Amino acid sequence: MKSKRMFVFIAVSIAALIFLFPLYVALLMALKSAKQTFESFYALPPSLDLANFVHAWDTSKFPTAFLNSVIVTTISVALILIVSALSGYAIARGNKPLYSFFFLLFLSGMMVPFQVTMLPLYQLGKSLGLLNNHWGMMLIYGGFGVQSGVLFFTGFVRGISREIEEAARIDGCSTPGIFVRIIMPLLKPVTATVLVLNALYIWNDFLLPLLYLQKKEYRTIPLQQYFFFGQYSSDLNLAFAYAVMGLIPIIIFFLFMQRFIVKGIAAGAIKG
Repeated sequence: MKSKRMFVFIAVSIAALIFLFPLYVALLMALKSAKQTFESFYALPPSLDLANFVHAWDTSKFPTAFLNSVIVTTISVALILIVSALSGYAIARGNKPLYSFFFLLFLSGMMVPFQVTMLPLYQLGKSLGLLNNHWGMMLIYGGFGVQSGVLFFTGFVRGISREIEEAARIDGCSTPGIFVRIIMPLLKPVTATVLVLNALYIWNDFLLPLLYLQKKEYRTIPLQQYFFFGQYSSDLNLAFAYAVMGLIPIIIFFLFMQRFIVKGIAAGAIKG
């Protein structure tokens, strides 16, 4: 038993080092000058120099990109949570074939990769005037996120006993009242899971902002970082410093919320 625990400990430690290695390289690049990086790529910096962070902050309009990422991520995730929770509850409690049809319709959307719909969505956004503003992106993120969100919420609600709702209905509580007062408090684990998974994806996404946001004032953090790479030259140290600044908020958010992820997936996805 002791040797088995030791084996697991060593395997987990190796896996952790592999996953942390890219972050280590990013910090090294951010804290070193181009000359120091060229002389010794993996060596620790001789001193703690934050010049790359200061330069990246001044030249890239980081506060504007940060605000754009916060707006797009927050509203998109809110849209996903509201639509997914309401749709999942209706599908889980509805016995009519129409609800099963809508459930399969949501699931079928998960089979279509974004790259297949990329050009039609771009043409649609252009014709509707949704390019170069946040609304087009938020609607697309919401549409794609709702597909998996409905799966999570439907599975979770199916695991909640109907007797609780029937008792509340006998006491005179309406269907909206049951959802708000009884179901919503029970949905915290799966809500946190859907929130974290979608927030991580939207915050780090590069492809959709590249298609929809061509004006500087609307660029998100991943898209703004792209412009550190020119046609003939690239400043990798500044780009990594910028990437580290963009990672810090989402890492803090993930560490705060990660304890809900496993619980929510186990409670919702398996039953779905």
